[in-house]
Amino acid sequence: MLVNFTVGNYLSFKDEQTLDLMADAIKELPDNVHTPYLYNHQEKLLKSIAIYGHNSYGKTNFLNAFNFLKQFVFKSFTIGQTQNKIEIEPFRLNTSMANKPSFFEVTFLIREVKYRYRCQITSERIVEERLYYAEAKIRENYLFEREYQNIKVSKNWNKEANNKIEQAIAFTKPHILFLSVLLSQDNIPRIESISNWFKANLSIPDDYLTEAKHARSIYSDLNYRPLILKFIENADLGFITIFDKIDKTPQNNFQLEKGILNMWYDKQIKDLELFTNHIIFGEDNIPVNTIEFQLEKNESAGSIKYFIIVCLLAYAIKNSQLIWIDELDARLDSSLLEMLVKSFHDPKMNPINSQLIFTTHNTVLLDKKLRRDQMVIVEKNERGESRLERMHSSKKPIRIGKSIEKEYRSGALGGVSKKIKENLGPSLFD
Repeated sequence: MLVNFTVGNYLSFKDEQTLDLMADAIKELPDNVHTPYLYNHQEKLLKSIAIYGHNSYGKTNFLNAFNFLKQFVFKSFTIGQTQNKIEIEPFRLNTSMANKPSFFEVTFLIREVKYRYRCQITSERIVEERLYYAEAKIRENYLFEREYQNIKVSKNWNKEANNKIEQAIAFTKPHILFLSVLLSQDNIPRIESISNWFKANLSIPDDYLTEAKHARSIYSDLNYRPLILKFIENADLGFITIFDKIDKTPQNNFQLEKGILNMWYDKQIKDLELFTNHIIFGEDNIPVNTIEFQLEKNESAGSIKYFIIVCLLAYAIKNSQLIWIDELDARLDSSLLEMLVKSFHDPKMNPINSQLIFTTHNTVLLDKKLRRDQMVIVEKNERGESRLERMHSSKKPIRIGKSIEKEYRSGALGGVSKKIKENLGPSLFD
């Protein structure tokens, strides 16, 4: 589970900004939090965070920051790699930031252990890199600490790994993450679980159709299909079932060579056709038959997006994963968005620690559909600097009975263009 993520000097984020999923001590909507029992049963982590803010304020940039860190962790060290330059984009609207490193830090839980990983990166080199761990009620300890090319490794950890960790230092060039080198090694304690955690995080861009193939693959797996169908049953999309057409014959032919069978299966997933089933009514409005519609040709863009999203959510839920979705509300009716988020929070649908972080412009969730601590604003000042802030905090509380939607639309909570508000006049926001 994600505890928090911090980014600084990257894209539109000049100063360090943190998204914190630790729940506040408020009592509303208890189903909207997870309890990390294996780590500390007294703590609560939010199941979801909704990120609001005007266009171009930095919502997508924050998601891109996490995605960059994930990709760089895995791609920083590649056998045969010749390029030394790191493709990173620091904040460019202030000359003081040009030669400063970009900063990333992520804290997450894996069963009974909390990990904290941080790094500072320029286009030329890794300036700093550290990995810490802690168990409940035990102070944090380092696994490794790095400043430039000086790397200090925990003696106990290195001993457990039969000295493989210190051997990996030789492969760690100035532009390569030490963690990335470790991920390429076998049989290093803790590393496999850390690798799996990073891999498990899904990131869904605004162009959701790029995930259509992945969604079809998930739906073809019977382990996920019942949960997907539960999401669809709640949605009232106008069709009664959804099904696929795949020739199952080769799957039962065990005499086929494994390589040929894998090629066949990959082709079937690529060419998988999904169909929805609609009722046909007679002249007296009594159901007389059903008809098949091809999902991606005959259903609405909103229905297609909903199907893709719920497939990915089902995958994340079943595997206790974190999923980031940009513009979750796009093409979805407000009630459908509300139903999607409510279903994700349902303990029967999501019992084992999956989390959702999404950007949205739809304000329907602001009034009592989310906890006050689940709503985050991205603001941008006149110098082009994005800032992340919870709508509700101990320093800036929102009363439980207050209309958060009205407060947000009025601009009182930030994240709304003051210029547009002034041009349109207050009546449209009040």
